[in-house]
Amino acid sequence: MSVKNSMLYADYKAPGGKMLRVRLTEKDGRIESAKISGDFFLIPEESLPKLEKMLEDVRLDEKELKLLVDRFFRGTNAQGLGISPDDFVKAILLAKIPGDL
Repeated sequence: MSVKNSMLYADYKAPGGKMLRVRLTEKDGRIESAKISGDFFLIPEESLPKLEKMLEDVRLDEKELKLLVDRFFRGTNAQGLGISPDDFVKAILLAKIPGDL
Protein backbone atom coordinates (compact mmCIF):
# COMPACT_ATOMS: atom_id res chain seq x y z
CA MET A 1 0.00 0.00 0.00
CA SER A 2 1.42 3.34 -1.06
CA VAL A 3 1.24 6.32 1.27
CA LYS A 4 0.52 9.65 -0.38
CA ASN A 5 3.12 12.40 -0.22
CA SER A 6 2.06 15.51 1.69
CA MET A 7 3.06 19.09 0.93
CA LEU A 8 3.79 20.89 4.20
CA TYR A 9 4.12 24.65 4.68
CA ALA A 10 5.29 27.01 7.40
CA ASP A 11 6.15 30.66 7.77
CA TYR A 12 8.21 31.32 10.89
CA LYS A 13 9.32 34.71 12.17
CA ALA A 14 12.57 34.36 14.10
CA PRO A 15 13.12 36.39 17.29
CA GLY A 16 15.51 38.64 15.32
CA GLY A 17 12.61 39.54 13.01
CA LYS A 18 13.68 37.51 9.98
CA MET A 19 11.14 35.34 8.16
CA LEU A 20 11.79 31.71 7.23
CA ARG A 21 9.43 30.11 4.73
CA VAL A 22 9.55 26.31 4.60
CA ARG A 23 8.00 24.08 1.94
CA LEU A 24 8.42 20.34 2.46
CA THR A 25 7.32 17.19 0.72
CA GLU A 26 6.80 14.55 3.40
CA LYS A 27 6.12 10.84 3.19
CA ASP A 28 5.80 8.44 6.12
CA GLY A 29 7.11 11.06 8.56
CA ARG A 30 10.26 11.74 6.52
CA ILE A 31 11.25 14.76 4.45
CA GLU A 32 11.43 13.89 0.76
CA SER A 33 12.35 17.39 -0.37
CA ALA A 34 12.76 20.78 1.27
CA LYS A 35 12.73 24.36 0.02
CA ILE A 36 13.65 27.13 2.46
CA SER A 37 13.39 30.81 1.62
CA GLY A 38 12.75 34.11 3.38
CA ASP A 39 14.27 37.48 4.13
CA PHE A 40 17.33 36.10 5.92
CA PHE A 41 20.91 35.78 4.73
CA LEU A 42 22.95 32.61 4.95
CA ILE A 43 26.64 32.96 4.21
CA PRO A 44 28.08 31.55 2.05
CA GLU A 45 25.11 31.74 -0.33
CA GLU A 46 25.60 28.18 -1.60
CA SER A 47 24.97 26.87 1.93
CA LEU A 48 21.18 26.89 1.68
CA PRO A 49 20.86 24.33 -1.16
CA LYS A 50 23.29 22.10 0.75
CA LEU A 51 21.10 22.27 3.87
CA GLU A 52 17.98 21.52 1.82
CA LYS A 53 19.72 18.45 0.34
CA MET A 54 20.86 17.25 3.79
CA LEU A 55 17.25 17.37 5.01
CA GLU A 56 16.16 14.74 2.48
CA ASP A 57 15.10 11.45 4.10
CA VAL A 58 15.33 12.91 7.62
CA ARG A 59 12.50 12.16 10.06
CA LEU A 60 10.32 15.08 11.15
CA ASP A 61 11.61 14.69 14.68
CA GLU A 62 12.94 17.59 16.77
CA LYS A 63 15.96 15.75 18.16
CA GLU A 64 17.04 14.35 14.78
CA LEU A 65 16.52 17.70 13.01
CA LYS A 66 18.45 19.60 15.68
CA LEU A 67 21.42 17.21 15.40
CA LEU A 68 21.44 17.47 11.61
CA VAL A 69 21.09 21.27 11.47
CA ASP A 70 23.72 21.80 14.17
CA ARG A 71 26.08 19.42 12.34
CA PHE A 72 25.43 21.30 9.09
CA PHE A 73 26.30 24.70 10.58
CA ARG A 74 29.42 23.36 12.32
CA GLY A 75 30.59 21.37 9.31
CA THR A 76 30.11 24.07 6.69
CA ASN A 77 30.94 27.12 8.82
CA ALA A 78 27.71 28.62 7.47
CA GLN A 79 26.46 31.71 9.26
CA GLY A 80 22.91 32.97 9.44
CA LEU A 81 22.42 36.71 9.74
CA GLY A 82 19.43 37.36 12.00
CA ILE A 83 18.65 33.65 12.34
CA SER A 84 20.04 30.71 14.28
CA PRO A 85 20.19 26.96 13.63
CA ASP A 86 17.33 26.56 16.13
CA ASP A 87 15.18 28.89 13.99
CA PHE A 88 15.53 26.47 11.06
CA VAL A 89 14.49 23.55 13.26
CA LYS A 90 11.46 25.44 14.63
CA ALA A 91 10.35 26.47 11.13
CA ILE A 92 10.61 22.90 9.82
CA LEU A 93 8.66 21.49 12.77
CA LEU A 94 5.91 24.08 12.25
CA ALA A 95 5.33 22.87 8.69
CA LYS A 96 1.88 21.42 8.20
CA ILE A 97 -0.68 20.75 5.50
CA PRO A 98 -2.46 23.99 4.51
CA GLY A 99 -5.79 24.24 6.29
CA ASP A 100 -4.84 21.87 9.13
CA LEU A 101 -5.07 23.32 12.61
